[in-house]
Amino acid sequence: MKKILIASVALAAVGAGTSASAADLAARPYTKARPPIVDPTYNWSGFYIGANAGYGWGREDHTDLLPGFGGFWTSGTFSPLGTTQRTKPAGAVYGGQAGYNWQSANWVFGVELAGGGANMRATDISIFFPGSDRISSRIDSTLTASGRLGYAFNNWLPYVKGGYAGARLKMSNFDIFGSHLDNSQWRSGYVVGAGLEYGFATNWIVGVEYNYMDFGTTSFSGQNLTATGVLFGTERFDDKLTVSTVTARLSYKFGGPVVAKY
Repeated sequence: MKKILIASVALAAVGAGTSASAADLAARPYTKARPPIVDPTYNWSGFYIGANAGYGWGREDHTDLLPGFGGFWTSGTFSPLGTTQRTKPAGAVYGGQAGYNWQSANWVFGVELAGGGANMRATDISIFFPGSDRISSRIDSTLTASGRLGYAFNNWLPYVKGGYAGARLKMSNFDIFGSHLDNSQWRSGYVVGAGLEYGFATNWIVGVEYNYMDFGTTSFSGQNLTATGVLFGTERFDDKLTVSTVTARLSYKFGGPVVAKY
């Protein structure tokens, strides 16, 4: 009986000591889950669509392959093939663009389709017959389909581009005899260019871009008709065309520009 009593007292003492030790331990502090860390680096990947507007200027060398009566043009020169008249159409350009970018580290690869209207015009007038002897050229639309390569500095993206270019050139020839020859052609060539864009306000991109388009040389022929519709003769011409444009751009990119990390 005495041994049982001693064992009970010992167990009670051990239990009391354990409870005291547990009570002495500090309570475990409560912590919230760590929020995601937002990566401040701008992400250029995704589809975009937008509008552009600016100024364009070109050079059109118009060579008469069957020189006959000819004209004495204000900016004309003489080539082995005949009389060459040079016009420099210039004016407004406007339109839109749509494309897609892929970003890998700081490199940004993209494809883009851009085009729209233009109002680039010029007229070269004869120094001897200014009332009737003249040539007029007009570019009323342009189109580019290009690849782009850029290197991103966070929200800033300088880039270069290159690819296909197209433009519609309209020509009118008038001579001192009242005859005229009109021609309208869609010209195809290449474009090279460069630009700088800035991403802001979540999904918006603003930028500026320069393009140089070369359409090479093409020939056309037709019949000179007088004002009354009488056939005056057949003419054949070569046309060499180059165009440059500078445009301001505004685009909307689909998809968020930041990435969350945990």
